[in-house]
Amino acid sequence: MKRFSVDVTVLPKDGVLDIQGKAVERTLKRGGYSAVDDVRVGRFIRFVVEAEDEASAGTLVDSVSDDLLSNGLIESYSYTLEPLP
Repeated sequence: MKRFSVDVTVLPKDGVLDIQGKAVERTLKRGGYSAVDDVRVGRFIRFVVEAEDEASAGTLVDSVSDDLLSNGLIESYSYTLEPLP
């Protein structure tokens, strides 16, 4: 079995109201960062998986992300896999 480091990012889907993102954006603009726009606030999750290969690890990460880490109705996720020594 191989070990992979996994970084999952979960964000509100486009078109879903992101109240936290809007609050952060307003604060940034009030703080003089007028060039900042379209702020989205989400979650970052890091963990390690064991799998036969990268494709199997990806399938496992998809399953975990779909079932537990994100709400498919209002959130989307992306991830990166990195082999561990």
